[in-house]
Amino acid sequence: EELMPIVYTPTVGQACIEYGYRWTTSRGLYVSIKDKGNVRQLVNNWPENDVRVIVFTDGERILGLGDLGINGMGIPVGKLQLYAACAGIDHH
Repeated sequence: EELMPIVYTPTVGQACIEYGYRWTTSRGLYVSIKDKGNVRQLVNNWPENDVRVIVFTDGERILGLGDLGINGMGIPVGKLQLYAACAGIDHH
């Protein structure tokens, strides 16, 4: 517990800062305030029909780094992988 701020926070923080530069494939749906009024259309355009788990975040104050925008997606994507693994949900 005492090592979390020393090891976890900087490591995950750096991963989040770099997340947007290491894109491989769509792993999350980013909705910004500019999408207000169009969220249903965005969700309906998601290519996967069998959605079993959703992790939602406002992306603010990630590890004290502030609002990272799309780069903050690493946190909910990682949480979703953890939750799905714990629940025995196969991901594609």
